[in-house]
Amino acid sequence: MDSFYRERFLRNIGIMNEAQLLRIKNTRIAMGGLGLGGSVFINLVRTGFEKFHIADPDVYERTNINRQRLAKEPTLGRRKDDSLLEEARAINPSIEVEVFREGVKQHNVAQFLNGVDWVVDVVDLFAMLDKLALNEEAHIRKIPVASCGALGFGGAVVVFDQQGPSFAELTGISRDNSYEENSRRFLQFITPEIPAYMEKQLLRALNRSTHIPFVVPGVEIAAAIATTEIAKQILQLGEKVVAPYGIYFDPVNLRIQKFLASYQARVVGAPERKAA
Repeated sequence: MDSFYRERFLRNIGIMNEAQLLRIKNTRIAMGGLGLGGSVFINLVRTGFEKFHIADPDVYERTNINRQRLAKEPTLGRRKDDSLLEEARAINPSIEVEVFREGVKQHNVAQFLNGVDWVVDVVDLFAMLDKLALNEEAHIRKIPVASCGALGFGGAVVVFDQQGPSFAELTGISRDNSYEENSRRFLQFITPEIPAYMEKQLLRALNRSTHIPFVVPGVEIAAAIATTEIAKQILQLGEKVVAPYGIYFDPVNLRIQKFLASYQARVVGAPERKAA
């Protein structure tokens, strides 16, 4: 552990010891998606993680500004991976990052996961089959995955340690289903409930007739939960929460809960049909 690293992360000591910090330093994490995942990525860098694979093909748009960590007027039209990598290297110039500029795709998931110890899955819902492929490959390789979701002002994370049920089993996502059905099943999996204040908009969004609503607290809460779960499981701290259970924090109703993360555990109403 060099002197610069030791100084950057000195204030970690007392929460973890030097041997545990070294474990953090040497863990390689694959970031699938850099929207909400951008917040997870920067949190992990500030926690002391140094080795990453990152994947997102998108650029920042003005509609990202209300929630995504580096979305701002000067970055509009700039790639998310380039912007976040610049920020991460400004925090810790010693990070080692392999960039997958196509994003996570069914044809590159094997390469994306080579040498990886953990995965953060925030692959976009509009790329559901790529999301499924990422989780299938991680399951085969027995790599733990933190699957994240922002729900209004709240957020949820489900960790697959690959010893329990798979992502496909708990989400019910299939290559044979429609986009609408896969999206609805993912929502039934990732959260114990849809907040009442956003339910109508979200159900319409499932049919692609409007946008999916987000606000920054939900994104940052999900990112904080994901960062915490990864770190605490690596360091063997506290209660290990893994699939089929997830963690949900709802600050509006002052509730944090461990919930059964399964599309079969609850029903989200059918989305409104587009007008003919």
